[in-house]
Amino acid sequence: MTAPTTRRRGPLPFLAAVLAAAAVVAIGAAAQVQDRPRRIAIFGSSVANGTGDESGREGYAGLLRAVLVPRGWEVVNQSRGGDNTATLMSRFALAGAGEAGTRYLLPVHPGYVVVALSLSNEGIRAADGTAAKDAIFEQYSRGLRALVDRTRAEKMLPVVTLCYARMDFTAVEYEYTRRMNALINGWDVPSVNLLGAVDDGTGKWARGFWWDSLHPNASGHAELATTFVPSLFDALERGIPRPARPAAAGYARLTGGAALAFAPDAPMHPYALGFTVRTTGDGAIARVAGRTLAAQTGSKTITRPGQEPQTIESTTLNPDALASAAVTVRRGVWAYESTAGTTVASSVPADGRWHDILVSHYTARGETLFFVDGILAGRAPERLAPESFVIGGPSTERRMDLKDVLIYRSALNAGEAAALHSGKLLQASLEVYAPLADTRAVKKQPLENRAQSLAILTLESGQLTHIAR
Repeated sequence: MTAPTTRRRGPLPFLAAVLAAAAVVAIGAAAQVQDRPRRIAIFGSSVANGTGDESGREGYAGLLRAVLVPRGWEVVNQSRGGDNTATLMSRFALAGAGEAGTRYLLPVHPGYVVVALSLSNEGIRAADGTAAKDAIFEQYSRGLRALVDRTRAEKMLPVVTLCYARMDFTAVEYEYTRRMNALINGWDVPSVNLLGAVDDGTGKWARGFWWDSLHPNASGHAELATTFVPSLFDALERGIPRPARPAAAGYARLTGGAALAFAPDAPMHPYALGFTVRTTGDGAIARVAGRTLAAQTGSKTITRPGQEPQTIESTTLNPDALASAAVTVRRGVWAYESTAGTTVASSVPADGRWHDILVSHYTARGETLFFVDGILAGRAPERLAPESFVIGGPSTERRMDLKDVLIYRSALNAGEAAALHSGKLLQASLEVYAPLADTRAVKKQPLENRAQSLAILTLESGQLTHIAR
């Protein structure tokens, strides 16, 4: 996904325990493995096919392959530029001799299919007027559902990528994109939030991360690749169901300096950390640690055989200094402290009532959004590649109640933050969902994770007591 230099340089204090716990979980789940080929087909249009990747690595599909092959998976790319829902369906099965040079899906016999299309190719930009755009929206939704249903009918498991950016999108197309993503996020199918990696905040590609109006460059493809949960396909193989809230979750009471910890097992760039909490008094509540990323943006001229040289703007991200950011209570209100030490203070007091906290980090555009109770409290300029997440710690010598810890491999926008606050559970690029309904928490052992992943959140110190509602 990203260069190996962005990975941790040394083990985190709890890494050995996390790995040991992962082995236990893997052994226990082995009997649930489904009899399906460990072959993943990327089945989409030009971005999925790697268009714009001047490095020639096949775009995000090639980067995903580099992550998954060492884990025992095979990734084949059956994408074709220009496809929409109708033309992709026409390539599902080979009819007769088929069309020469066309990539069909069924002949490669995948066990899993990543359906990767765009609302752009469906014609949303060219549609004139609300009625026409609404018709395209419905056409795309129906076509995508038909592809999901056809995949399942052929005994394969589908994964859907959410819609992404385009340089000529106006506020109107951006709203349709977010609406479609919200719709897919509620479907009974795993999904990947590509928009949260490259969105400049208006539905266009972030500066330095695009090749042309329709496609990302190599840097943009690298950001898209990081939005895939690395253990998603392992989780699907083991039959881990779609994330759902427990019927009677209750909540966890953290005392004695209790700390919950998560360390991603593959490089992470955009992310979102959310949780519901109640407490009083100043102090740190959660911390995200890793390395800042130094961005260099400049022109790059690409020369390819038989083509005119093309000059593009490209941003490269390189690991820099160790750093951390934190959610805190400062002067009685909820606040965010960036890696640069600046503070984004909300107007919401830590008053012993439940509050929804969300930190949403867009690596490409270099910005973190801080939401409290679904409302944007402020923004901080920064770029951080996270290597550890810790919730709690010394500040929980005082009492703190916690529930619904969420960690995403993609940033979330204002509409998605509001949806979480309203009680919706968004599943696209979700790596950790810990409702903290565990009736018994053991130090260094995994807490329940309801995301479709094998990621592990552990109680590292202190006491976690389950409180029934």
